[in-house]
Amino acid sequence: MNIRHFLLLVIILFISGCTTSGQLYYVDAKGNEKLGCKAEFVGMPSVDKFAVEYALSLCAKSIVKKGGVIQEEHLLMVDTAIPLAPCEKAWTHELAKQQYQSKKLTKKEYGYIVANIDLGLATVNKCT
Repeated sequence: MNIRHFLLLVIILFISGCTTSGQLYYVDAKGNEKLGCKAEFVGMPSVDKFAVEYALSLCAKSIVKKGGVIQEEHLLMVDTAIPLAPCEKAWTHELAKQQYQSKKLTKKEYGYIVANIDLGLATVNKCT
């Protein structure tokens, strides 16, 4: 192996080390195993693991609601509630990062919010 191949391998390992992913399979009403969803987040692995958990939990709950069966039943027990965004705002990546860096969000809350944003679920918090 020459130095060029070695450097390429190191770069690939470094990049793949920054990706956190997961998949969820289920069994449908006919007994067929199917891929229900895949989740992948890139950035901070200590936060991204929570984003994957959030996405897979929402997926698991949806599959079971539609009659599918999953093995990872612990995903059904995950509380996917997230803190509300500040009044009259919706969560954005910038806002969530700012709140996390100022210690107003835990790693888990930040990860859940990232997944919520990426899944297109962020809504404006209309304070009254």
